[in-house]
Amino acid sequence: MIAISSYRNSLKTKKQEYCFRSVTDQTLDSEQLIKEIIGYNSTITEADARAVLSVLNDRVRHFVKLGYNVELPFAYVHLKANGTTDSVNEGFTPGIGNHRFEVTCIFKNDAARDMEDTSAWRIADAGWVILPKITELVGMTNNGMETHLLDFEGMDIIRIKGKNLSFDASDDAQGVFFVDASGNTVRASRYHNIGTAITDAYIPKTLAAGQYRVKIVTSPRKKCLEECIYASAIKVVA
Repeated sequence: MIAISSYRNSLKTKKQEYCFRSVTDQTLDSEQLIKEIIGYNSTITEADARAVLSVLNDRVRHFVKLGYNVELPFAYVHLKANGTTDSVNEGFTPGIGNHRFEVTCIFKNDAARDMEDTSAWRIADAGWVILPKITELVGMTNNGMETHLLDFEGMDIIRIKGKNLSFDASDDAQGVFFVDASGNTVRASRYHNIGTAITDAYIPKTLAAGQYRVKIVTSPRKKCLEECIYASAIKVVA
């Protein structure tokens, strides 16, 4: 269900003193989704449901990477390029500077309208929602300077910038995680700094070479974890 809280409005352009924020306090994971599919139509077996989801996962990723605008029953998924350059003649190169691709999911009007108009929600206590948000990733050079080159080796420091980033490093469920293309995660076990706006984590020595997305998990409320995963990937080299 959607839990809605009122917060003091901190925007410089604010027109009213308070604003609303929300958090979903339940998750429908893939195993539950499979059970819902089986229960929705008795002719669909568990093996059928798993097979269709597996193929859908593979084919959507495949065609999005090829540059297609992939249509789903309720949304369109595609890549978009972001970044800046000093010269109109400079080409776009993903991973160089702030050049990056981001995945965009745009819901169809009828699907969005249906979900918005018939949503289940409740009022939570004021100030209840403190969601983490990653706004930028940078590397750290040996002389303590920031760099936008996101190529790392084991024990390099990655700096995470954002909001509400604080977490309990002694809790293995919280912290900075590196997520590979298959969804497997490796947690950073060492940190140079943990703050609300900036967190510095060491790249684990055991992290295999490859592309990873960075995820941060916090626990602003007891027995509840909140997470944010950054859109762009970093590269770990051997």
